[in-house]
Amino acid sequence: MKQVGWIRAGSVLVAVALGACYTVPAPQPTEPTVTTPVQQPPPRVVQMNGQNEGTIVEPPPPEPARNPELDSAAYRARAIEAQQVLNYNEDANFGGGELVSGFEPDPWAFPLTAGGGRDFIDIKTLGLIDEESGEPCGQAYVTRKPDFHFTLSEAGQYPLVRFWVVTDNEADATLLINDPSGRWRCNDDHGHADWGVERAPTVDFYNPESGRYDIWVGTYEQSSNNPANLYVTEIDANHP
Repeated sequence: MKQVGWIRAGSVLVAVALGACYTVPAPQPTEPTVTTPVQQPPPRVVQMNGQNEGTIVEPPPPEPARNPELDSAAYRARAIEAQQVLNYNEDANFGGGELVSGFEPDPWAFPLTAGGGRDFIDIKTLGLIDEESGEPCGQAYVTRKPDFHFTLSEAGQYPLVRFWVVTDNEADATLLINDPSGRWRCNDDHGHADWGVERAPTVDFYNPESGRYDIWVGTYEQSSNNPANLYVTEIDANHP
């Protein structure tokens, strides 16, 4: 049997036997297989918080289109003036204190009387806008001092802080909040068809900041003697 020798010449292998030669093509690379990624649904966050272990928190809703008026100098001037008209640094009517993220019980209820009292102001006259939804703050009679000051500490452990109000006499309550960044948030009716009390104002803070939240609980009608509770929660399943 003849011996065959192999040498490389350029990009081919050459076989040599008895003075004769022939070429063998070098192996060619193959095209990689491309697979289309499967679109996965958005993740759901599971809270692990003592007795609330396993509670599912829905992802936040998509951000609404920003109201361009919020970036105007005229609106910023109104927002700053409202902080003076409403005396947000005055002592709160019903107190407050510190809320450390992970607080219990959750929800936490704080009793109060909703409405504007004798020295009321209609929020609508201040020209404020909810700086998350972009919707104008409507008619709401509140006192000139806040009803509560809450300082939220160690925020960021949970993706949500929610405030809502339920009255004992079915009065139509309203909610106005000045957050740690000085932004105004307002609500009259929560608008969730699958929730319980229809006319309960609710304000959600997603990825909430640490700091002080100044809160006014008013009424849509000009009334003041309305027993109510302000509720605070970090769990999405808790609502009116």
